[in-house]
Amino acid sequence: MSFTAKDVCNMAITLEATKMLSDARDTMLKYNISRIIVEHNQKPVGMVTEKGISRFLYKENNNKPLDEIVFSKAMRSPVVFVNHDTSIKECAKLMLNNDISSLIVKENDDDDGVIKLFTKSDLVKLYAENYKEKFKIHDFMTKQPQQMFTVSPSNSLHTVMKILIKERISRVIVIRDSKIVGIVTSKDLMPITAFAEGDKIQTNEGYNNNYEQEETVKTNLGSIGHAMIVSDVMKKPITVKPTDDLAIAAQIMTDKRISGLPVADSNGDNDLAGIVTKTDVVKALVTMLNQ
Repeated sequence: MSFTAKDVCNMAITLEATKMLSDARDTMLKYNISRIIVEHNQKPVGMVTEKGISRFLYKENNNKPLDEIVFSKAMRSPVVFVNHDTSIKECAKLMLNNDISSLIVKENDDDDGVIKLFTKSDLVKLYAENYKEKFKIHDFMTKQPQQMFTVSPSNSLHTVMKILIKERISRVIVIRDSKIVGIVTSKDLMPITAFAEGDKIQTNEGYNNNYEQEETVKTNLGSIGHAMIVSDVMKKPITVKPTDDLAIAAQIMTDKRISGLPVADSNGDNDLAGIVTKTDVVKALVTMLNQ
């Protein structure tokens, strides 16, 4: 099977570079998306992602309301382009070599000015639908302990945010006594990080006056992260086994719109054996297409 960028690309959601982070927030929530193309003079000049917003606000410790921050400040640039007829193998290699999760497809005569892109998620879906029973999960999963980032249920969210930002990953596995008990993703933390600014506390309970409440609303992200712990936000994880078909993991990621799965040891004790991510599936896709 021979696939090209044209087979997987979709219309991109865009915003002008002069829009505010509040506009980006509303757009992401409206369309249930995790990235927006930044355009200037109807040309793509960069990209803003959920994780990018989180990193920007957390690193900058920026206490301004979102409607006072130009959203292009959280932009990653330049973007990487491919042609409509670029092979999926070359597209996947570009993503892996540049450590990026999306590519913009250059316009052709039929596009009528519409900006198109595709993501790792699109390639994972392609793998799930077309390459069943080609590889097992253990062929590509991460097994090295130093590359599997884990936390305890009692760790602070501040610790989780530091790991996600420093390691540029999307999730941490929550373990207790080597057993998988939960997962926390960057999306789980979005209300605390990227969208915390400008939110209002809904109750006056515990405050002596409006000034005290207003000052508490301005609490920085680090303090919020220290006050909450992992067990407050962690979710029950979906796990797979090393001997499962990699296409099964790819299908779960596609259906649940998640970027990684804990791999539980085949002994049935739910011990953490590894982690399999969208990047691993893309690596398998390249290997498959090289054969």
